Amino acid sequence: MKTTARKTSPKHPVHVPTPVEKVLKTAGHRFDALSLKAKSVAAQTERKVKVAAHDLKKTGQSLAKDPRAFVEEVMESGRDLGHMLRTNAGKVRGDVQVRVQKAGAEAARRAEGVAKNVTETVGTAVEKGLHSLNVPTRKELRSLSAKVDGLGKKIDALKARKPARRAR
Repeated sequence: MKTTARKTSPKHPVHVPTPVEKVLKTAGHRFDALSLKAKSVAAQTERKVKVAAHDLKKTGQSLAKDPRAFVEEVMESGRDLGHMLRTNAGKVRGDVQVRVQKAGAEAARRAEGVAKNVTETVGTAVEKGLHSLNVPTRKELRSLSAKVDGLGKKIDALKARKPARRAR
């Protein structure tokens, strides 16, 4: 493959403003740099593919020579993998359990916050609605009840005094 590198910028038959010409030069240089990178990556990929093909060829040859040994090797590596998975499963289970507990606690905390906000918002809205209908709140009813009780005590005290005045 023949490659050429641009040494100078091409001559334009039309006058191009200086900023546009600078941008074109910069774009050309960037394109050239990307082209070099692409060639490098292509070469690396080609080498890796060749190595993988060679390894595959060797594996195929060893499989053809002694299939039983290949199967035994696969079985042994499977056993090793299974043992490793069982060993790590306990570690992972504990980690997952801790994470689930933390997530549950966080979800409960958030739910409590949301419930509190909803309760406050709904309570405020209901209170405003009751006030617009002139319905007293619990606090107002308790205050009124306390006042009525106080007035009742004063009336009882006045009733107790009046018979004493008549006796004179």
